[in-house]
Amino acid sequence: MLWAVTVLAGLILVLRGYIVADTLLGLHRMKQLGEVEPSLGADPPRVSLIVPACNEAETIGPALQTLLGQDYPNLEIIVVDDRSTDHTGRVVSELAAAGQYDLHLLRVDHLPPDWIGKPHALSRGAQRASGEILLFTDADIRMEKTAVSRAVSLMTQEHLDHLSVIFQTLGGNWLLNALILDAASGLLTMFKPWQAGNAKSRFFMGVGAFNMVRSDCYTGCGGHQAIPMHPIDDLMLGKLVKTGGYRQDCVLGKGMITVYWYASVSAMVSGLMKNSFSVFHYRLWLAAAAMVLIGITDLLPLAGMLAHLGAASYLFAASVGLRLAGFAYGAALSSMPPVTVAGALVSPFINLYIIARAALVTIREQGITWRGTFYPLEKLRKSAPLFF
Repeated sequence: MLWAVTVLAGLILVLRGYIVADTLLGLHRMKQLGEVEPSLGADPPRVSLIVPACNEAETIGPALQTLLGQDYPNLEIIVVDDRSTDHTGRVVSELAAAGQYDLHLLRVDHLPPDWIGKPHALSRGAQRASGEILLFTDADIRMEKTAVSRAVSLMTQEHLDHLSVIFQTLGGNWLLNALILDAASGLLTMFKPWQAGNAKSRFFMGVGAFNMVRSDCYTGCGGHQAIPMHPIDDLMLGKLVKTGGYRQDCVLGKGMITVYWYASVSAMVSGLMKNSFSVFHYRLWLAAAAMVLIGITDLLPLAGMLAHLGAASYLFAASVGLRLAGFAYGAALSSMPPVTVAGALVSPFINLYIIARAALVTIREQGITWRGTFYPLEKLRKSAPLFF
């Protein structure tokens, strides 16, 4: 049977090599927002920057300061206070009262049936907006002062209807950074954002930290009203744009769009509980298949290279080496310390736990609880469209 193990090790190595090569070449082809030269002309389009916020009093102040500091000359900012029970509204009101900015606070006190809070807040913000271009972001995102100007310039130059920007995470220890890289690599492998701009490709992209879309495109593709019960609304907006025949692209935002995403490993595990199962369309067999794939591609090579399996052990070791090399590139691209690579040996175990726990808890409770609101599994399955 050793020959069968050797064949399996060879196949895993080929698969790992393809994933690493495809991802690295894809990332190399993607533009950096920071490399786009702002060129707006005399009459730049009005941009409505929409920020949903639910109990974000601790993060929204510093984040809003970076949004208010944008050098874009025709910008309005709409903060949608989505049923917050903390001082979120007061923080925003104090900034608005200064009178120096085109900043508006919209309070939502009631969540209608068959809506998840965030898509509903984004939809309300879009209804209030007056801009030709809408920019959806989060309440903890920080933007370099030229980010909006560069993005609008790129949309104009490339005749885009939708532009998403992949953010850079800040802070984090070696294991948290490894988990973030692992999550990112999974999304890159699944969605291939470098293909989003190819009209003939089925791949699409959307990023909650920076989803910029022309208002006529947003209305034409249905907007958030078409995805009222999907927890991953940012990606689904990208799908609506792509399937609607509009032009989209995705770029990298290193140094332009940044966020302290999670404070700890436990916070990330808890935060992913709400949407991990939705990636698999709330189907247990799909989640199980993903877990088997992680076990085969990430964990089996670790065990195999330590066993006495002759040539198979060397092939398994090569697979592990390719995975670590991919992590090293990702860490460098994200300005993470080199020690992050060591986390690649541990993160697959935590990923398995996240997927399994999210699926089992969602099924056991027959729904998810997000920001204090319970959403039934039956409605999530019926109302949330599939990724593919």
